[in-house]
Amino acid sequence: MIARLLISPSPKTLACNLEGYRTNHPDILYFKAGEKLGIAEARIIKEHFSLKPYSAKGRSLIIEDADAMTDEAQNALLKTIEELPEESVFILCSNSTDKLLPTILSRCQIEYLSGPKTETDTSNIEKLLNSSIEERFEYVEKTKNRAELLSALVSFFHQNLPNYPEFTAELLQAEKWAKQNVNIRAILEYLMLVMPPPK
Repeated sequence: MIARLLISPSPKTLACNLEGYRTNHPDILYFKAGEKLGIAEARIIKEHFSLKPYSAKGRSLIIEDADAMTDEAQNALLKTIEELPEESVFILCSNSTDKLLPTILSRCQIEYLSGPKTETDTSNIEKLLNSSIEERFEYVEKTKNRAELLSALVSFFHQNLPNYPEFTAELLQAEKWAKQNVNIRAILEYLMLVMPPPK
């Protein structure tokens, strides 16, 4: 089995994808956001996968906030990820890949999740790419849910990065600011200024 890393800047989107795993089943090990994830927890995870499943086909692990894992914990889990038993489920969730080691990323199937279609869907973002700076700023001003717009932009460009390689640094900077609680409108206006032309 291959470990999966689910990436979304939207906690709601991640929560929707984990809905079926929120249970006290003995074959599911679930770490909620905010829980400590150090070397002791890595040992618990390794032991969890060393045991036979109680009643399911395989054992499952879900970590809501993989960013909380220390480097030591990530290194300790490398072999577990590489040698997952049949029918196992190993899911890490994060809003970006910034805090995960390259060795973890290389062993995971990475999925960028986009939320349900809302006022900011793909067609709106494509329109923004074709708009003038003034029109882009006006769109930001009129948008009611700016956090949703930022999430949609990040998701769109992550999925289309091969077409916009020069935009990677700006996108990473915007994600970093969002984590530091920089004003969302300011982040969006920055992205409107540096967003590349359509391809």
